[in-house]
Amino acid sequence: MSALSRRTFPRLLVAALILLLLSGCGPFLPTLGDEERPLTRADSPDDRLALTFDATWGRDELSKILTTLDGNGVKATFFVGGTFLNLDGEAVRHIAARGHEVGTLGQLTLNLATLPENEITSNLLASQSLLAKILGGPVRYFRPPLGEATPDVVRGASKAGLATVTHSLDSEDHLGLRAPAIAARVVKGARRGDIIRLSASDWSRETNKALPQIVKGLKGRGFKLVLVSELVPTQVQP
Repeated sequence: MSALSRRTFPRLLVAALILLLLSGCGPFLPTLGDEERPLTRADSPDDRLALTFDATWGRDELSKILTTLDGNGVKATFFVGGTFLNLDGEAVRHIAARGHEVGTLGQLTLNLATLPENEITSNLLASQSLLAKILGGPVRYFRPPLGEATPDVVRGASKAGLATVTHSLDSEDHLGLRAPAIAARVVKGARRGDIIRLSASDWSRETNKALPQIVKGLKGRGFKLVLVSELVPTQVQP
């Protein structure tokens, strides 16, 4: 390289980087592919957030929660799985009939991260097949019922036609908190774009008691409560 080239090349490189930044595009940064990365929260352009519920056992608390949501004009996303999915298809249909969104926790309640990727996919394909029969069509979203959303889990779900959704704010209602503590944790901790995890199973009897205060508090802070698909309509495709 000539002396002129050695002087000119760094200047050209700096100029190119400046133009790239001014164009609104940052330099390329290596990231995990979409098929390896779960959706934890959304970069929401407004004050939207999503209430999500995991339903794995029983119908009593689920029925109360659906009534409370109806009474407050709120739609939510429910992740169903395990014995609930296998034994109570009518309750799953009821969730969808009330205008809520249905996702899956998988055919079995287990830590999918302990399985090979092909077994993860098989588990979720079985869940998809059952839900398609119950609802008349496939679901879009999957939440790992136990364990982490590892790259293998997310890729296995993607091969089953599912986008993996975790959460950015856990109500911790499954830890035995009383209703006031559950409500305070959610209302105080919420940020725009959050995906909030709650329970809709009979072993969590404080959740519905906390729900009216959660809805009131979040709306009081100016949040709009939407479905997961409304929170990230352009980030996750059917």
